[in-house]
Amino acid sequence: MLFIRPSELFPALGNLQVYLVFIAGALLFSFQGIHNQLRWKSLIQQPVNMCAVGVTLCVVLSRIATGNFTGIDTAFIGMLKVLLYYLVLVSVITTPTRMRYFLMSTAVCSTFMIAYSIVDYRSFNAEWLHNPELPRVLELERALPAHERTILRHIPDRDGYDRYGNEVWFFRICGLGIFHDPNDLSLLIVATSIMSLFFMTDPKLPGIRYLWVLPLLVMGLAMFYTYSRGGLLAALVALFAWLSTRYGGKVAIAIGGLCVAALPLALGRAANIDVSSGTGQQRIQIWSDGLMAIRNSRLIFGVGEGQYEEISTHVAHNSYIHAFVELGLVGGTFFFGCFFIPAFTFLLMKTNRFRIYHPELQRLFPYVAAILACWCMGMCTLSRCYVPPTYMVAGICASFLNLVGFYRPIPKPMLILDRRTIQPWFACSFGLLVGAYFFVRVFARFG
Repeated sequence: MLFIRPSELFPALGNLQVYLVFIAGALLFSFQGIHNQLRWKSLIQQPVNMCAVGVTLCVVLSRIATGNFTGIDTAFIGMLKVLLYYLVLVSVITTPTRMRYFLMSTAVCSTFMIAYSIVDYRSFNAEWLHNPELPRVLELERALPAHERTILRHIPDRDGYDRYGNEVWFFRICGLGIFHDPNDLSLLIVATSIMSLFFMTDPKLPGIRYLWVLPLLVMGLAMFYTYSRGGLLAALVALFAWLSTRYGGKVAIAIGGLCVAALPLALGRAANIDVSSGTGQQRIQIWSDGLMAIRNSRLIFGVGEGQYEEISTHVAHNSYIHAFVELGLVGGTFFFGCFFIPAFTFLLMKTNRFRIYHPELQRLFPYVAAILACWCMGMCTLSRCYVPPTYMVAGICASFLNLVGFYRPIPKPMLILDRRTIQPWFACSFGLLVGAYFFVRVFARFG
């Protein structure tokens, strides 16, 4: 229900909130597990839980600190639903088999949704690519809120002019529901590809495992149709993380360097990443607007959840900067911790040659690291601080670490919240904020 909204496929369902029915049922049968995840001992033994709870609380605190109570209940309930989704996930995935089924069902649902989007995109492209009505319809759609745009289901973009001076248009594929954006969809494509590779190389699935080639082909075609630079970077970082955890850093650097060198020739426009002009420069200016807004008393709790567009022309298009600006240093640190803590633990496991005792978890380690790396890179170009897929990735990592710790000869948490965890977490969080500030000071080109 998270990836495929039935009402979009079957309009007769209207505004029926099918997802809420399923999440309510999941909560009902997971109540004890959720209670266990929220105990103080569990929050210390799994700091990602504390970070997710902290982000939810900071959504409210950021509004209270600025005196903006308009819609505060809606903002809190919206984030609370995301938190409950995360807590259901980590409380239910208690065995490697459940982790396996979760990843498999996620990959299958994503593949169906993306395949449907490809079919719709191709028919849409045939109808509108050379349609003279496109500029007029585009102007009408832009005047409407995003949720009311029904004609242009996929995003039109310009690609210069032809020899006669006419604008050349192309379309970027969009998915369903919360993935109705090419860049969002590209992250799901990369994550689904990683899951599909995990099952395609699974020795427990002789013969039938090669059926997972089909999702990979679907993902490859869909990625091409997204024309997403952010998705491309996410795929490269995911590849580097997978190679590093599987074969070591030297192999990752060598192969990664070859891939980077080949990209401009292989991918053309999608590999053209420029921060001095165009959308790259526009985003840097938007980051600058946000960071300048918290150089005062707003530094601690931010300008308030949902208020970024009030201080700039758009949202930040960077989840980390977005969180620091809207939720302040406190909320931004909690959000950053949702991903820093698993990444830091993975780094310690690799550098200290930690032995994973369960064979399924041992084989899964590079793939979970790749999913985390993909999403962390993708969030550098997207503002996705308060949506379920972001916390799904955090939940997958937290559940994986819980299982690795449980299946040790003597069950023991992989990382607890103590001085040795807090110091690098806070230092890197503060360093990220300061680094972002100096980055925009150097690269922003106003006027």
